[in-house]
Amino acid sequence: MEGLMDAAGPLGLVLLALVDSTSMGTLVIPVILLVVGEGRALRVAGRTLLYLLVIGVFYLLLGIALLAGLLPLLERFGHLLAGPQVMTVLALCGVALVVYSFRIDPRAVAKRGGDPEASARRWTQRARRASGRPGLLVGLALAAGLVEAASMIPYLAAMGILAEMGVGLLHGTLLLVGYCAVMIVPGAVLCGVRAALGDRADAFLDRAHDWAVKNATSAFSWAVGIIGVLLALNTAGPALAWLTGGAVG
Repeated sequence: MEGLMDAAGPLGLVLLALVDSTSMGTLVIPVILLVVGEGRALRVAGRTLLYLLVIGVFYLLLGIALLAGLLPLLERFGHLLAGPQVMTVLALCGVALVVYSFRIDPRAVAKRGGDPEASARRWTQRARRASGRPGLLVGLALAAGLVEAASMIPYLAAMGILAEMGVGLLHGTLLLVGYCAVMIVPGAVLCGVRAALGDRADAFLDRAHDWAVKNATSAFSWAVGIIGVLLALNTAGPALAWLTGGAVG
């Protein structure tokens, strides 16, 4: 696993945070809120920033909880991760992630007769209902965070990188604050555009919405595939050596 940390490290955290910044919860829904929000531009932008703050804090607290659980486990059982059996399991997980990344690619979903943008349309309706009502916006942010937590492979990979970097909980928390800040920066920038330009930003935000809907799933599938390749490459050697009795190393 050391190789995975070396291959990713701080740069990997930034790249994973950027992938997470294009998700349904951190980009698509905020753009919807900016497009459908009623009232003065500053009010619309402010309410969207409230949504972003809530989902950012949600991910931060979730990350701290995950890291607090991972660090003691690695300290106690970290030596077992170097075992050939564990490396073999991790290599298979890497291969499975690569296969999964192809299955969730929007083009593959469309070929199977599915609708890769169905989820975006459902969230669009939820965002329209919550727009302009702070209480519902908080609920929407928490709901989006909970739903996305079920498929948070890039975020889990980031937790693994942090744990492998050997940071303590305090240092790890500070890095998580930066990670979550990067996650919501694109949405926050669009809030600034709405506040500064008002209705003149409509055309730009419409294009941003269309781009986000089309690319959120694609970016996620690419991230899953890259994580799978890194995981497989960094565990394939020990796994093959164990499976072949040392004939292949």
